[in-house]
Amino acid sequence: MEPVRETIGQSIASVTAEKPDQPAIVHGELGVRYTYGQLWRESGRIARGLLSSGVGKGDRVAIWGPNVPEWVFSMLALARIGGVMVPIDPGAKGENLGYILKQSECRGIILSGSSRKEILREIHPGLPDLKVVVSMEDTLSAGMVSWNQLKAVGEESDLEQLEKAEKAQRSEDPIAIMYTSGTTGNPKGVVLDHLGLVNKSLFATERQGVDGSDRLCLFFPLFHMFGNTCIALAGLLRGATLVMPSRDFNPGRVLQVISEEKCTAIYGSPSMMVALLEHPAFDKGNWQPVRKGIVGGASCPMALMKRLVEEIGISDITVGYGLTETASWITMTHPGDPIELRVSTVGTPLACNEVRVISPSTGEVLPTGTQGEICARGFVMKEYYKMPGATKAAIDREGWLHTGDLGEMDADGYVKITGRLKDVIVREGVEIYPVEIEEVLYELPDIIEAQVFGFPYPEKGQEVAAWVRLKEDAPISIDGITSYVRKRVPPKQAPRYYKIVSSFPMTRSGKIQKFKLAQMAVGEYTDSPGV
Repeated sequence: MEPVRETIGQSIASVTAEKPDQPAIVHGELGVRYTYGQLWRESGRIARGLLSSGVGKGDRVAIWGPNVPEWVFSMLALARIGGVMVPIDPGAKGENLGYILKQSECRGIILSGSSRKEILREIHPGLPDLKVVVSMEDTLSAGMVSWNQLKAVGEESDLEQLEKAEKAQRSEDPIAIMYTSGTTGNPKGVVLDHLGLVNKSLFATERQGVDGSDRLCLFFPLFHMFGNTCIALAGLLRGATLVMPSRDFNPGRVLQVISEEKCTAIYGSPSMMVALLEHPAFDKGNWQPVRKGIVGGASCPMALMKRLVEEIGISDITVGYGLTETASWITMTHPGDPIELRVSTVGTPLACNEVRVISPSTGEVLPTGTQGEICARGFVMKEYYKMPGATKAAIDREGWLHTGDLGEMDADGYVKITGRLKDVIVREGVEIYPVEIEEVLYELPDIIEAQVFGFPYPEKGQEVAAWVRLKEDAPISIDGITSYVRKRVPPKQAPRYYKIVSSFPMTRSGKIQKFKLAQMAVGEYTDSPGV
């Protein structure tokens, strides 16, 4: 397919005109359903309400809440008027929220939940740009307008005003500022345009084989690009149905909805998939319609992929690799790829992308099969908002985005991720790549999840720890794990410390936070005898 030059609003308008009665959104917990026609009308009322409230083209508006239909309505409404969406983690605290709202110069915020309203009330005096506050519920605090009130304003406003705003949109216009996790400092605002989000969604769904007959199970948090772009926007652009099980990730309710709504595609991180498969209510008989989807956000263990494909029957599930800075996916496996390729690689570049591997030290392009830094080009971010220095450091003069990820590419274009530049462990001058050791640990069938990480250590610079989560009643011991690794990993690369844990610290988007593991290890190991 060829790239398109449409805005999000233009693309969804075309889908709506073709199939106005097609189910667009189903929410299991709330018990509500919306067709594409209803989605278009509801987003139009909100769009007109926002215009009447003084929000216009280029104005930043945060969306802060759980997975509810209003989240998607807000996203589409802003796209139609030229507003810039700023998604915020539902669990954000006052300091983090305040930084994002202030740094992005948000003019408005649409939020849900009494605790969030209280947090906003406390920090609002320090946000001079914030003028419009919309509550998704009717329960209000001072200075807020409710969702229904905003709709009522929109219904009474001039329809011509919205039509004029829609015609003023260009595909190159910014549509979102999505903030990175900021685990090593303040998060950076990634500025994205219609062109990038629309095309990445279309090329990715073409690779997956997603079309209007599909029903996508959407339990990934909408504040994250995986949720709002890779599932929600991508599904809507294809005329598919978005099935939201609940406000927050609830494995039991997800399993119920997959069965009741006959979902055909599922999306999540490996940790989320494990939570579903290990849940007492899991019954593979209820997953018969599920054939497609993506495992993303972290490497997928062989045992998990085999269970998904061979035991449960999700034959066409893919593995993807992408960044917020690249407007979502860079590479993706093909539905027909052998399981080994879906585990050992993250697939080939999407047709709209270019990928190359370079030497981190010299910048020269490396031959196939050689490890280096992965760089991508094609519909990448416009900039880090108000951070020209960081932008220049990330995107070179030729338009290549430097990902910070280490990997290699084979002669067929399949990319393998070998680690993060910042995650490489250096112990007594020896470079150690955590992913290589994690792959060895996953060979043990009793291990559900494995994390290998480095942490500061006196005299050695860094030390290496391997923490694992086991299947229930697994017979293997720490000694057994240690012995297995020692036989397969050279002594200079092998972890010194091992631990069995019941859980890992995770972000709401399902990523395990290695920096927190390192912090825990410093307190646990560096005070040990003999250190």
